[in-house]
Amino acid sequence: MITLKIDAERVLHKVSPDLMGIFFEDINFGADGGLNANMISNYSFDGVYMTKDYQEVLDPLRYWTLDGGEAESLDEDPLGKNSRFVRIHTTEKARLENKGYNGGKEYADQCAIAIKNGHSYTFEAYIRGTLQVQAVVETEYGTLLTDRVEFTAADGEAAAGTWSHIKKTLQGEQDAYGKLALIFTGDGTIDLDCVQLYDSDFWGKNDPKWQNGKLRKDLVQALVDLKPQFMRFPGGCIVEGARSQNEYNWKETVGPLYDRKSTYNLWAEAMPDGGCSQSYQIGFYEYFCLCEDLGAKPQPTLFAGINCQFRSEEIIDIDSAEFDTYVTQNYLDLIEFANGDPEKSQWAKLRADMGHPAPFGLQRIGIGNENHGEDYIKKFDKIRAAIHERYPEILCIMSAGFQPYKEHTQPFWDYAKTLDHEILLDEHCYHSPAWFYESAYRFDNYDRNVGKAKLYFGEYAANNLSAPEGKVDAEHANSFGSALSEAAFLTGAERNGDFLLSVSYAPLLNLIGGTHWTHNMIDFNPGNVCLTANYMVQKLFGNFQA
Repeated sequence: MITLKIDAERVLHKVSPDLMGIFFEDINFGADGGLNANMISNYSFDGVYMTKDYQEVLDPLRYWTLDGGEAESLDEDPLGKNSRFVRIHTTEKARLENKGYNGGKEYADQCAIAIKNGHSYTFEAYIRGTLQVQAVVETEYGTLLTDRVEFTAADGEAAAGTWSHIKKTLQGEQDAYGKLALIFTGDGTIDLDCVQLYDSDFWGKNDPKWQNGKLRKDLVQALVDLKPQFMRFPGGCIVEGARSQNEYNWKETVGPLYDRKSTYNLWAEAMPDGGCSQSYQIGFYEYFCLCEDLGAKPQPTLFAGINCQFRSEEIIDIDSAEFDTYVTQNYLDLIEFANGDPEKSQWAKLRADMGHPAPFGLQRIGIGNENHGEDYIKKFDKIRAAIHERYPEILCIMSAGFQPYKEHTQPFWDYAKTLDHEILLDEHCYHSPAWFYESAYRFDNYDRNVGKAKLYFGEYAANNLSAPEGKVDAEHANSFGSALSEAAFLTGAERNGDFLLSVSYAPLLNLIGGTHWTHNMIDFNPGNVCLTANYMVQKLFGNFQA
C-alpha cells in the first residue's frame, strides 16, 4: 500500500510565472512543410540545399517537374533582391508540377498537397509574360481535387518592376492528397516566382499583421492549447549554422517574401538527398506575431559568432570588425526591430511597414546555442555588455553547453558570479526516462550563491540520447513511460520557482515521413495533427500551473 501525505500549509516557493514555454526549431520540416501554410516545396525556385559535407547546393528546379517546353533558372531582373526565378519556354503547351512536402524519404514520390472537400485554397504567384496559365490540384492519376482557375499576367495586380501578382481561389472537391499542376498554353515564355497554395482559412486570416508569411491553423491551435508563457525561437543548431554563412541571420528573414534569402537547413544531414531548405517564408516577424497571438513572451536566440561546435570549427574573431558589425550589431538591431519607435528606427519602421506598428515587447534574448569554451564566454560577455549599455532592461540568456553535468556547466556559473546584471543560464538535457525520474529532485540542491544568475532549462526530453546506451528509436519514442518521467521532472521545476524560471521541451514539431530527430512533441502530416503523450504532459502543466 502507498500512503500519500500532502502538507498544504507548507509553501516552499511560488511557481515561476514564466515556467512553461515552448521551443521552436525548424527541424523535422517544422517550418517549411509544417507551420508554413504554403504547401509548395521550393516555392521561389531558389532551391538551396546541402551536400553530406555541409556544402551549399543550388538546385533551382528541385521538386518541380516539367513536361513539354523548357525551363531555365535566372537571376537577371528578378522579383526581389535575393531572388531567382524560372522562365518557361513553350511552343504549344507545357505542364509544371509540384507534389508538396512529402518528407523526402519513404514518401519521396508521393503527392502531399492536402485537399479537403468544401475548403477554399488560395493560389498566389508572381508572373511575367503573355502565356495563358491554368492552375489545378490533381491526384497522382489525374483526378481533379479542385476546380481550375485560368489567368494571364494581365489579370494580376502590378508588382515589383514588370511583374504581376496573381491571387486566385481554388475550391476543394475531394478529400485526398494531390499535386499542383500549372499548365501554360501558347508560344513564347513566361517567368514565374513565389508560387503559393494554402488553405484560405489560415491562422489570423482577418488580421492585417498576417500579410506576409502564413501559418497553418491546426498546428497553431495545438500550440495555443498548451498555453505557453514564452516561446524560444528559431533554434537550436540552425542558429549557429553548420558552416560559415549558414548561421541564421534574422535580417534575411524579414520584409516582403520575395526579398528573403533562402539557405540550406543543416538538419538536411538526415535527408538522403540533402533536401531540406529554409525559405524563410516564416521569419522573425512571423515568430514575433505568433508569440503575440499565443500570449507568450518572445525569446529569440541569435548567432554568437561561433558555428555549430558539433559540426564545425569556424568562428568569427571577437576582435574583428565583422564581429562588431555582423554579430553584435545584429542583436542591437533586433531589439530595435522588436521594441523601437518607427519614427526613430529604420528597423522599427520595417516592422510597422510589415503590419505591426506597435512594439512586440521583447524582454529576453538568447546569445548563442549550446556553445561552450572560453571563446564563447568572452563573446557572450562582449555581446551582453553592448546590449546592457543600451538596453539594460533586456535579460540575456547564456548557453551552458549541451550536457547537464556539473563539470560541463560549472564554468558558466563561475562566470555568472562575476556579473552585476541578472542573466539566465540555459542548460539542456536529452536522457533516459530513469534520469528524468531521478531529476525530479535535481533542482532542490542547486547552489543559489551565483550572484544574480537564474536557471533556464531550455531543451529537454526523455529520449535516451545521453544515456549510456545512447539509443533513440521510434519504437521507444513518445511512450507513456517517457511522458510520465517528464512529468516527474516538471514537479521539481515547479517546486524550485525561486531559481528555475523557465523550461521548454524539444523538439516541438515533426512531419511524419520527414523525421530528422526521433521523439518530438507534436507529430503531423500535411492533413492531420497527432498529439503525443508527451504533449499531453506539457498541456497539463501549462493549463494547471499552481
